[in-house]
Amino acid sequence: MNNKTEKRGVGKFIALLIILAVIVALFNPAYLTFLPEEVRTAIDGFISAHFSESAVAGIGWLDIAAAVLTLFIAWVVANIAKFIVGCFKFKKRRSETIRHLVGNLFKYVIYIVGLVVALGCLGVDTTAMFVSVGVVGIVVGFGAQSLIEDVITGLFIIFEGEFQVGDIITIDGFRGEVKTIGLRTVSIIDNGGNIRIINNSEISSLINLSEVTSAAVVNVPVSYEDSLEKAETAVKEALTELPNEYPEIFKEVPIYRGVDVLAETHIELQVLAKIAEENIYTARRIMQREIKLACEKAKLAVPCQP
Repeated sequence: MNNKTEKRGVGKFIALLIILAVIVALFNPAYLTFLPEEVRTAIDGFISAHFSESAVAGIGWLDIAAAVLTLFIAWVVANIAKFIVGCFKFKKRRSETIRHLVGNLFKYVIYIVGLVVALGCLGVDTTAMFVSVGVVGIVVGFGAQSLIEDVITGLFIIFEGEFQVGDIITIDGFRGEVKTIGLRTVSIIDNGGNIRIINNSEISSLINLSEVTSAAVVNVPVSYEDSLEKAETAVKEALTELPNEYPEIFKEVPIYRGVDVLAETHIELQVLAKIAEENIYTARRIMQREIKLACEKAKLAVPCQP
């Protein structure tokens, strides 16, 4: 586990502690000494109106220690569950996508259960808390509507199979490989290693580039002083050898499409290869290298000087 992962894990545990502290403070306004008296009185009136008895009363250090220990156990169990789910690797992208979804589901369930048990250790009537209309209103006010939209959209993404983990997609002009699909967000990583995280409900349109065979196109500049036929022969010979030398990238011989541009200073020959989207940049680099070597062998000035 690297430092970034460890920091994120500790951050989640601290977040659970903060959530616990906020709920405890709300259910016991006497702790909120920085608030005006009338505000604390209003909060206490709200709690009394919606709950049959004081939610938190006479909290001792043992109660707080038990609650913190419960959250710590939930955090440990969540990490163990994540590790176990991560041990299962699948070749099929859909299976890998479902694995990520199951891992996220386990994580949220464990955190929620841990938080509920911790509140119980502090004397909070969790049943009344969850059925209370007032508390539900507060949760919705803090953005639960957006959260619900993200979760519902995430479920549709999973079960409709619009894209899977490992697919190459474009969202709002950002092209990359799908790294994870969660209940709330999708993360994609581009060719430069940059990761973009997008809320599921914000995905309005996308292009799944992995659904169809992609084309890697290379234009080869040739000087007017060199023989066009000689250049064409060198390019075709280079292309013919690619499936033998790089079978994992080139499933068939790339296509020589002919003269594409007649510029003032040079001619451009165009080459096209049918490639899986994830290999498109690698294929272009390989074709450019092999064509350059073939032209050097034929003593052609490629690339020519404009």
